[in-house]
Amino acid sequence: MDLLDHVLRRMGRHATTLLPFSLLIGVLFQDLAAATRPLVGPLATLLLMLALVRTDWPRVRALLARPGLALALSAAILVAVPLAVWPFWRMLDVWPGLVAALCLSAMAPTVVSAATTAAFLRLDVSLALLVSLITNFAVPLTMPPLALWLLGFDLKIGAATLSLRLAAIVLIALAGAIAIRAWLKPDGVRHSAHKIDGCAVLVLMVFAIPLMDGIVARALAEPMKLTGFIVGSFAGMFLCNAVMALGTLPFTGLRTALTAGYCSNGRNNALLMAVLPATADPDIFLFIAAVQVPIYVIPSLLQPIYRRLLREDDDTTIQAPRPR
Repeated sequence: MDLLDHVLRRMGRHATTLLPFSLLIGVLFQDLAAATRPLVGPLATLLLMLALVRTDWPRVRALLARPGLALALSAAILVAVPLAVWPFWRMLDVWPGLVAALCLSAMAPTVVSAATTAAFLRLDVSLALLVSLITNFAVPLTMPPLALWLLGFDLKIGAATLSLRLAAIVLIALAGAIAIRAWLKPDGVRHSAHKIDGCAVLVLMVFAIPLMDGIVARALAEPMKLTGFIVGSFAGMFLCNAVMALGTLPFTGLRTALTAGYCSNGRNNALLMAVLPATADPDIFLFIAAVQVPIYVIPSLLQPIYRRLLREDDDTTIQAPRPR
């Protein structure tokens, strides 16, 4: 047990090193990636469950006392942003599958780890936490009608079925998290925090492997297309970030606007693989593999930009004359 405790603790501390390594395993061992493909749905559920176990629910309840801002930003992220970027992508002469994938990505919820990376970027951690929770619980109601009815994408699945698959992941994860927290008690959750984090990293490592299923064959057959999808995934994340941040800035402070943009930037794209049928456009799954590159790279690219903007904003606030 001491050995397991030690291993999980170290895994939690070295997540940034281990996760790219697991992507490499998926690339090198394509048979393993294909074999683990059926695990995507259960692993997506387990990841959300562990994130909900680690969520500071008393803090969330306090934040929900004034939920207006988080609800408005969540609605904008799930509905307004995809509607804003869709015409832009339609104008470009690129692969139709890439256009569909970019729009679907913009409909996906914020990644549950947004609050953790928001702290690293000096953004509003509490707001990022609340937005990530709201968008993950609301996405079964927003993505299916938006993708299938309004934008008319052919995903080889009905709106009701897609909603049920998304809802099943959310509800099973919530029920499991409630059961685990009830079993461990609040003190047990705090005492086991590093073990839970280590388990989450382990699940993420396994989860990353099937995301690379078929990537080698596509890279050898269509290297320029894969390169285009990687470039497109960077562009998609930056565009969602900019649309949300600039749209929010006139109504909020700079830190809030940057936080909203970052929550719009980081989407749970892997959730798409968990709910879409295998008969869906293979280019969507190619995009899910390609987007893993910016997911790991963009936070490091944004860090110096955010720190400079926020430092300048803090300096301006300090130097501004106070009203008498």
